[in-house]
Amino acid sequence: MVLINKAINEVTVKLVYYGPGLCGKTTNLEKIYSNPKLENKGKMISMATETDRTLFFDFLPMELGTIAGQKVRVQLYTVPGQVFYDATRKLVLRGADGVVFVADSQSSMRESNLESLENLKTNLRLNRIDPAKIALVFQCNKRDLPNIDSVEEMTGYLQPGSAPVQEAAAIQAVGVTATLRAAIARVLDNLKNHVDTTLHDEPALGTPDMTVKSGVTTASAGLPKLAMKSEPASAPRPAPQPPPADYDPFASPQPIAFAVPEQPSAFDVEPQPASPFDAVAGSNGPWMDATTAVHEVAADEDPFGHVGASAAVAHDGETPFAAGAGNNAARIETEVLLDGARRVVRALELALAAAREQVRTLEEKL
Repeated sequence: MVLINKAINEVTVKLVYYGPGLCGKTTNLEKIYSNPKLENKGKMISMATETDRTLFFDFLPMELGTIAGQKVRVQLYTVPGQVFYDATRKLVLRGADGVVFVADSQSSMRESNLESLENLKTNLRLNRIDPAKIALVFQCNKRDLPNIDSVEEMTGYLQPGSAPVQEAAAIQAVGVTATLRAAIARVLDNLKNHVDTTLHDEPALGTPDMTVKSGVTTASAGLPKLAMKSEPASAPRPAPQPPPADYDPFASPQPIAFAVPEQPSAFDVEPQPASPFDAVAGSNGPWMDATTAVHEVAADEDPFGHVGASAAVAHDGETPFAAGAGNNAARIETEVLLDGARRVVRALELALAAAREQVRTLEEKL
């Protein structure tokens, strides 16, 4: 919708670049912005991902002099080509006065071009804009690549009608300015001829639903670019183990006991229980067993014997608990207690996984 500001004699029109993913929409705006012949450019705001794909829109206001005493300002937008941002496309198309449909000339992108064009018409109608009356220009981009369709073939399946068709190679700045001029000329013609592009039969616009992905398929997302950064793939999470064959989910839960292996060490590898439902020998619980094991290790083999030999003698003739021997013994005891706690956590995790698997099996039977 054209915005007229009578206070400053300014007319603002909105031009949106539309098309499938990676067809060159953002490249068009970048080349326009970097053209030294186009002056009075405002700041271009580009929001892109790490893979250089536009997430929301690019915004580029430009002043084009005066027409009938009114300054004309053009706001250029692009929409994301990915299917999962269809709600953003609808939002950007609101109030559009003109559209540049950027089509990818590669033969493999024919289906994506058609789906994106149909999506454009759908979203225009959802915004109460008549696709037959809006200023529309077609750009056949990527003419510098091999394996491309001819302009005649693209015109045949795109069916632009009376809309201009412009060849371009946006990455080389070929045809970019010509496309922009053709689109602005179409917008100004509609403005001079008082063309009403509003679909009055459509319902009034409401709050956009940013979760809907209507009117598109996965093919219209285009081909993804390779990211500049690479991260090692994380190891897959292990699948939950099935419960034992004799497991009864409705039986009363049995207490799980844990025993610390003989002569434990802080550097021992944590053993894995065969099943979370198998009772382990021991009745005093992990905390009492861990404490007892520490004393057994100290009686059998004292790893800190050299500390007592070199310790100083107290005034009463007894060798004190010196040189950190007490701290080391307390550390070993704490590490063994931590070992027992880790086993409890591991057993509970396995039991939870088995219970979830049993619930899933019972739900399937229902």
